[in-house]
Amino acid sequence: MERAGTDDEFDRRLEWIRLKSGSDFIAYAQPAGSSRRMGWDRILGGSNVRVRQMTIKPGVGLGGMVMRHGTVYTAHEGENPFMREECPVMLAEKLLSGMAFPVTTGHSTASSGILLLGRRDGRAYAKTETAWIKSALSGRSAFEPGKK
Repeated sequence: MERAGTDDEFDRRLEWIRLKSGSDFIAYAQPAGSSRRMGWDRILGGSNVRVRQMTIKPGVGLGGMVMRHGTVYTAHEGENPFMREECPVMLAEKLLSGMAFPVTTGHSTASSGILLLGRRDGRAYAKTETAWIKSALSGRSAFEPGKK
């Protein structure tokens, strides 16, 4: 997922993913400057200002598990409820289910960011949704609003 263009354009893409996935919350994190520290830069659908101040720690919460392992992680009360209870973002935003993805740019396989989605109504993310969002993350055209 590339951040070409304006911040408004990037926010529109995030909002499109949030709405299309039926999520209440979406956040994007990227490394801060030359350090490997990451924080939640873009937040849509958030209700708690503390999330913007949170840093992602490897192995802690959904974002931290993605940072450590470089793969998609999900949390739901019926599936790994401990993750939901230990994820600072899910607790702060009162999310009952969540999903986080590594984000890569271009042809690189290294993670350049983390995308976290969440729902407050408790509906779990289906494997088909995971596949759709992964494909949307891998191709810029899939992010364009209006494209299906």
